[in-house]
Amino acid sequence: MSIDEHPALPRRTDNREGLLYELCCAFAERTELDELVPLVMKKCREALDAEGASLLLLDAARNELYFPYVATEDAEAAEQLREVRFPSDSGIAGAVLREGRAIRIDDVTSDPRFYRGVDRRTGTSTRALLSAPLRGRTGAIGVLQAINPLDGGCFTEEDLAFFEALAASVSIAIENARFYRQLRDQVAALEKAVEEHNELLALRRELQIAREIQQSIIPRVFPAWPGRSDFEIFASMLPANEVGGDFYDFFLLDDDHLAVAIGDVSGKGVPAALFMAVTRTLLRSAAMARLSAAGCLKQVNRLLCLENEQGMFVTLFYGILDTRSGEFAYANAGHNPPWVLRCSHALESLPATGDLVLGGLEDASYQEHRVQLAPGDGILLYTDGVTESFDTANRVYSDERLAKLLRTTRDPSPATLVAEVVESVQKHGEGCDQSDDMTVMALRFRGGR
Repeated sequence: MSIDEHPALPRRTDNREGLLYELCCAFAERTELDELVPLVMKKCREALDAEGASLLLLDAARNELYFPYVATEDAEAAEQLREVRFPSDSGIAGAVLREGRAIRIDDVTSDPRFYRGVDRRTGTSTRALLSAPLRGRTGAIGVLQAINPLDGGCFTEEDLAFFEALAASVSIAIENARFYRQLRDQVAALEKAVEEHNELLALRRELQIAREIQQSIIPRVFPAWPGRSDFEIFASMLPANEVGGDFYDFFLLDDDHLAVAIGDVSGKGVPAALFMAVTRTLLRSAAMARLSAAGCLKQVNRLLCLENEQGMFVTLFYGILDTRSGEFAYANAGHNPPWVLRCSHALESLPATGDLVLGGLEDASYQEHRVQLAPGDGILLYTDGVTESFDTANRVYSDERLAKLLRTTRDPSPATLVAEVVESVQKHGEGCDQSDDMTVMALRFRGGR
């Protein structure tokens, strides 16, 4: 069932999980916001049983917020709202944009931040409000808002958790759409040149574009948060083909908790890349809802299993580092167990949990484990493209060879560690085509905040 065919969803029901899954799939497959976001707003309003839902985007050049997408039964009010602009530091939306934190307000008239100019302009009467920030890799994008439950009551914390998860998905969709638009403009400028090329060359060009798109949706800037001294992180992903199914991700859940993930989708090429994009979007949505590591994997698995006719699956390791204490909570869905590099030069493999890959069984459960890191300790995460790389004699790189390298490394900094692993694997496979995607990520806890 497509999201266009989905019936109106009652407020406070489990159907929201299905809606989030369908929207995440749509975000991965579609790039036209003007076609997709109005429908997302409509479904959001129906799921919350709210009077209205809107998306405010930030016009950075003018330092203003505006309403390009509105869902309400009052067509006249919606049209008026689309013409409204106000300073991005004004109102509750401005506060949410500035603070980067979702909020629920039961009575906006008692909140001194409430900007009454919008209600005066549109003739509406805002009573209760949900507001969640839209954040991208480079900063604030805008704000997602819903107003006034139709039953006359207030929104709940469950409503806020759903709304925040939806906002995380919408943020990713907006960034992807903007990148696609830029890329489309570049392709349009080159169309006359490629018209004379044969179909094979055109296909190679499209695959290269797909590779650039895939690379763009994973973090590529290091250090990711300049000025932070409590941890370091670095990663590298080398697809075997133009596009692949490996991915890594890292993001702050709040000032004191860093989420890290690494995964490997079954298969290769464009299908694996699309499944990867859906998995990453679902994981971020679950993580932003403040679920535990095990809870995140359970929810992502359930949503992936809803409509997985191709029978694809993904191994996924997900962990949360408490940047104050060094406690690292993690869950593992069939992925290679990471290595812990102690500052004492001891090497430990995180115990395998024995849990199933994601996308296999809908009712699968996942265990959560914890390990304590001391200042200077690090963790190396990797996909099987590292240990299963072949040389000209058809010998694999192996877990043993990787462990030997890690024991002899002299510089535990993440950037150096990742570079040494990649160089060692490439040297082992010199003279052979890369047989699988290869992804390596290293994290070091420094403490001291």
